[in-house]
Amino acid sequence: MRYSTAILPIIVFLALLCGAPQAYPFPGNDQDRAVLTLLSQLESSYAGVEDYTAVLQKQERVDGELLPEETILLKFQKPLKVYMKWIKGPHQKREVLYVEGENDNKLIAHEGGIFGFVTVSLYPTSSTAMEGNRHPITEIGFGHLLDGLHKDIQTAVANDELEIIRFGEEQFKNRPGIVLEAKSVPRGERKYYASRMVLHVDKELMLPVDTAFYDDKGQLFERYVYTDVRLNVGLTSKDFSRDNSAYGF
Repeated sequence: MRYSTAILPIIVFLALLCGAPQAYPFPGNDQDRAVLTLLSQLESSYAGVEDYTAVLQKQERVDGELLPEETILLKFQKPLKVYMKWIKGPHQKREVLYVEGENDNKLIAHEGGIFGFVTVSLYPTSSTAMEGNRHPITEIGFGHLLDGLHKDIQTAVANDELEIIRFGEEQFKNRPGIVLEAKSVPRGERKYYASRMVLHVDKELMLPVDTAFYDDKGQLFERYVYTDVRLNVGLTSKDFSRDNSAYGF
């Protein structure tokens, strides 16, 4: 892993914070192990989450165009139950509900405005459901995000292709956090999801509450910010039912 000597003290501090270097079950040097241990801690934290609610700010580049930011109320329950309500942005009052294994594995949705009374069922990867989105609803949330980070970071470290730009303590939304900014520098034919990423971890939640991904031209193509995150709140089947009287399906 490549790194700037200016951030070595911060990296060493994080390595000590996460545990003794000789106890890390990872290959590589201390700096590699600090990053991989942080990733392992995030995965362990998420493993203890059964459900959560959050406000999600989402911005994506689709067909070359960076779309406006959307703000969404999100409810999630493992293994895969999702409710989303748009509260700001161009799709305000849109609602989407998906429960794996129900409704023929289709999502149900309705728009806001004058067509809000029309509810439709769609396969998550259908062209209509994917319009204006880089990912289907089945890839929403912390779990899919951590899976992607695990794959790319592990591969980059193993091949000495991760260049750290920033790694240390940094507040995010007035909460204590850790920031990791890094570039993927592939040699040969290897491909990574992003050329550069900026990751903010909430130190209390130990989850990635802000992730931004950039392409090889330096253009942002995805950013997801989670605020007001509440873990293990005890969501029930009513929270994922189209018959919930608080919903507009």
